[in-house]
Amino acid sequence: MSFARELSTKALALSLDTVPAEAVHIARRAIIDTIGVALAGRSAPYLGALESVLEVASPPGAATLWGCGGRKASVLHAAMINGVAAHALDFDDCSTTMGGHPSAPVVPAVLALAETQGATAAEVFAAYLTGVEVETRLARGLLPHHYEKGWHPTATLGVFGAAAASARLLGFDADGMATTLAMAVSMASGLKSNFGTPVKPMHVGQAAHNGVLAALLTRNGMTANAEAFEHNYGFFNLFNGPGNFDADAILDGWDGPLELLDPGIAIKQHPCCGSAHSAIDAALKLVAEHGVFAADSIAAINTRTHERRLAHTNRPEPKSGLDAKFSVQFLTAKALTANRIRLGDFADDSFMTDDIVALLPRITSSSHREDDAYLGQVVVTMNDGTVLSAEASTKFGRGPTNPMSDDELREKFVDCAGEILGEEDAKSAFDACLSLELTDRMDDLLARVAGPHNRMEG
Repeated sequence: MSFARELSTKALALSLDTVPAEAVHIARRAIIDTIGVALAGRSAPYLGALESVLEVASPPGAATLWGCGGRKASVLHAAMINGVAAHALDFDDCSTTMGGHPSAPVVPAVLALAETQGATAAEVFAAYLTGVEVETRLARGLLPHHYEKGWHPTATLGVFGAAAASARLLGFDADGMATTLAMAVSMASGLKSNFGTPVKPMHVGQAAHNGVLAALLTRNGMTANAEAFEHNYGFFNLFNGPGNFDADAILDGWDGPLELLDPGIAIKQHPCCGSAHSAIDAALKLVAEHGVFAADSIAAINTRTHERRLAHTNRPEPKSGLDAKFSVQFLTAKALTANRIRLGDFADDSFMTDDIVALLPRITSSSHREDDAYLGQVVVTMNDGTVLSAEASTKFGRGPTNPMSDDELREKFVDCAGEILGEEDAKSAFDACLSLELTDRMDDLLARVAGPHNRMEG
């Protein structure tokens, strides 16, 4: 039996009838959080360029573009555009196993298909669960080497999450899902060299698009090499290299706890790269103890994070608001001087404030190789010689050991979606998602997040 066939058999054995009820609640939360960060991400200037190239204004479409005043696009284009928006602000949820963002490639694919298929919430939740389990369990046998080679797992593994979810929603058997996954092998891409640029969120939209595309092509009779993963020129050998993957680790343990529950999905509290969250939280501990810091009172700041994290967050001179989202120096300075990281902190015309300009040259960032790869340490030396220090270990966001409550998540959603939907409609949309019954269709929720019909974007 090919790897893709065996993986598909295990994935399709998952059922809402047998998984813990908490898994369905987490799926509801992940869906609405993904929509919320995508609505906030609609402000990204490059989305207009993408829509222009895709000519989404030309053909009538069947799938909702979230926050676009009721405009619709084809299933493929809606999956791509909503996927890009979902990752535009780097505020989407995280998985420590995956080393990336599990929901952003999957939710846009599932909802675009669900809208055109008339799927129920139960079918959407089952598809979402299937996609997340596939992409995160692939990561079990591929990371950390896959990440350290320079691949972006949210994209290179997210495409398989989107593909598996799409295949599940379309009712494929194990052979059909295996073909879809094998086809997606040739559609996997995403390099860390483009972190800090608009191409990074494009990775996610591409993964959602390609996952749906692979499923639709399978439905129309296209085939792929069943051994596309394990082939000498297949995914495992080319993306990781011989001896640098463990297929058994991917296929074993499907009768154990769901990845969705343990280690679970972490909801981001800060709208920036998760690899800097430990440094941010260490800085916030200092603020909680000593108050907000004035830039002119600080002589030096030292941050220390794992070498795997620092590799792409060591940006002492961020060139744009987006670049600043990946700068541990900028983010630590902002946390110390403002006591939180806000969506508005990354506007290109205002992110580099006077206090940040003054502090950046005083910040030194170094790496460690501690067993705790999430450990972050911040040491602040004051002008009078006082040395203050704190540390934190934040696994990319608030997960099962320190979860965001539904009320806190609602507050985040309203902050993200309020500008487009309005505060009251944003609250209603959030409540509608969390109260979805298994027999409900998605039409009402999608209508709520479409945005006011007088908001037409070109």
